[in-house]
Amino acid sequence: MYKNNSRDKSNRFNIKYIIYSITTYLNILTMNKKIVFLISICFFAILGCEKNDTTVTTGIIGTVEYGQGDCMPVIDYESRVYNDYNGKIFFVVKDDWNNLAGGDYAQLKNSSINVRVKQGKLSAELPTGTYFVMPEDFNIYSDENTITITSEEAINRDFRFFKCTSY
Repeated sequence: MYKNNSRDKSNRFNIKYIIYSITTYLNILTMNKKIVFLISICFFAILGCEKNDTTVTTGIIGTVEYGQGDCMPVIDYESRVYNDYNGKIFFVVKDDWNNLAGGDYAQLKNSSINVRVKQGKLSAELPTGTYFVMPEDFNIYSDENTITITSEEAINRDFRFFKCTSY
C-alpha cells in the first residue's frame, strides 16, 4: 500500500507537471503569435510604402500618360483617352539617335538610360545632355518628347504618348 501511495503522488506530480508545461507552452505560443502578428504588420507597412523620390538634383521629375487607339482616317485629338503610364521610359541621347544612320535603333534604345514609371510618376537622375524620351513599346522622336538636362538642374516635365494601332 505504501508503494501505491508513492505511485499516486508520483502520478499526481507528473500530471501537474504536464498540465503546467502545457499551459506554459500555450502562454508562450500565444505571446509569440502576438509578436509575430505585430512584426508582420510592421513588415507589410514598410513594404507597402511607395518610394516617392522627388529629390532629383540633375534630371527630370514629371508625369507620363499613355493611350492607344485608331488614327484612321484623321487624328481626333479630343477623343483620345490617356491613362497613367506603367512601364519603362527610355532616355535616348538625341545625337546618338540622329547619327545612327540606318543602324540598329532597337539596340540603341535598349542600351539607353531607362527608368520604371509607376502610376504615371516619373523621377530620374540623368547626366547632362539632350534626350528623346520614349515609352517602351514604340519609338517617337519629336520636339514634344525632347528634353535638355543641364548641370545641377531638375526639370519638371509631363509627357503624353499615344500609340496608333491603325493608320
